[in-house]
Order: sequence, then structure tokens, then C-alpha cells
Amino acid sequence: MSPDANMTRSDLATAARPGAAGTLLLHGFEAHAAGCPDALAVEFAGSQLSYAQLNTRANQLAHLLLDRGVSAGDLVALC
Repeated sequence: MSPDANMTRSDLATAARPGAAGTLLLHGFEAHAAGCPDALAVEFAGSQLSYAQLNTRANQLAHLLLDRGVSAGDLVALC
């Protein structure tokens, strides 16, 4: 895996700041997932997820929350 395949803290900090077009962290993450879908995104306790897998799970959670009535601006606790 090339070093460019990993999103660094610096990348996340830059993506979190609105740019000229109002770029959000979400957009930066999704662009990275599209560009490097098979790159390792998360590793914990012997389990690994690629950016594509993590993006899929994040989208599933987003749709579940929407189906349960969560709206933009609502606070949601995750555990």
C-alpha cells in the first residue's frame, strides 16, 4: 500500500475546513474512499475495514438514522 493511500490527520484537518466550495469532512472522506477503495481505513482488535467497506457501513448508519427520524442538526449519541 502506498503512503498516499492513507488519509493522514493533516488530510482530515484540511478536509474538515470549509474550502472555497464549502468542502466538508464527509466529502473529503468519500473522495478518498472512491480513489482508494481497497486501502486500509480502520484496524482494531484484529479486524480490518477498507475505505469502501467503512464508507458502506457509514452510509448504512446514515440511512438507518434517517429512517428513524433523525434530521440534519440533530445530536446523536453513538456507543
